[in-house]
Amino acid sequence: MRRHRQFIANIGKILFSIILIGWLLQRIGVENIIFQLTSANWFWVFVALLTFAVSNLLGAFQWFLLLRSQDVHCSFMHALSYYHVGLFFNNFLIGYIGGDAFRIYDIARHVGDATVAVSSVMFDRFVGFFTMTTIAMGVSVVGARQLASPTTLYFIGIILVVWLMTLFLLFNENAGRAFGRLFKPILPNIINEKINDVYMATNRIRHHRLILVQLVGISVVVQTLRIVTHYYAALSVGVSANVLYFFIFIPIVALFASLPISFGGIGVREQSGVALFSTIGLAASKVVTFEFLAYIIGIAATIPGGVIFALRREERKMAENIQHAPLQNGGSSNE
Repeated sequence: MRRHRQFIANIGKILFSIILIGWLLQRIGVENIIFQLTSANWFWVFVALLTFAVSNLLGAFQWFLLLRSQDVHCSFMHALSYYHVGLFFNNFLIGYIGGDAFRIYDIARHVGDATVAVSSVMFDRFVGFFTMTTIAMGVSVVGARQLASPTTLYFIGIILVVWLMTLFLLFNENAGRAFGRLFKPILPNIINEKINDVYMATNRIRHHRLILVQLVGISVVVQTLRIVTHYYAALSVGVSANVLYFFIFIPIVALFASLPISFGGIGVREQSGVALFSTIGLAASKVVTFEFLAYIIGIAATIPGGVIFALRREERKMAENIQHAPLQNGGSSNE
């Protein structure tokens, strides 16, 4: 029954993406999107691809440092491969963060500790969203006069307060435990125990202050590069808007796209982008096109993760075939 409900929910999310995309295309016209794509400046598309690829390398290093702070013995190359596999599947799974399950699985299999795997991926994701929202808030305050409506500023402020409260609960053990007790009566004991284990593993990161500073510093660069990727995609279709708007709007688009209500954030990303960028006068066809281009660029930059996953599966099949192959000529498996 649980699998059946999950299947129905996934179908609903896919349909939701299809409906949003269909509605946008009906409003804009497929021919307008095709015209924008065929007349795009591919130099800026290449620059955007290179920018996103660099952000992925730095993002993998950020996660590697986080793993080291939790005493996970994992080489950077392993972290890099696991990170890219997760990014690759983020593009295709239900919800924008579905690929994180692959990262959790890979690192848990590597070190034999599922609790540390979950806490490292969750905190890595938290640092990214917290940094992105902080950047958006800072730019919004500086460029508040350029915003057509203060609603965007208020919305970012609310999100930032939520992240700050989450950070306080994560790093203040007493407050975190008190908050957790609110849910203890309504959750099974085994789930309460697992949540507590993950919480304590995350809470211990606060003792590594130097690494925390490094994580935030790297995250600022990573999120800046990912926001600029959208700006370069916009330049490729002739958009000349101030880059500050991208630092304000793209974090909001990313937050909406990360909600588990669609297929890979498709539809939600484009619809929220149109809603935000239309406030500064950008045509919907331009916004949908550069957001679609940014999505394709994201897929292209994470293709190494798909290749790594495919090769890894082939390696496992070869190992299984060798292991189960019949011994010939009376040979021994120790030979």
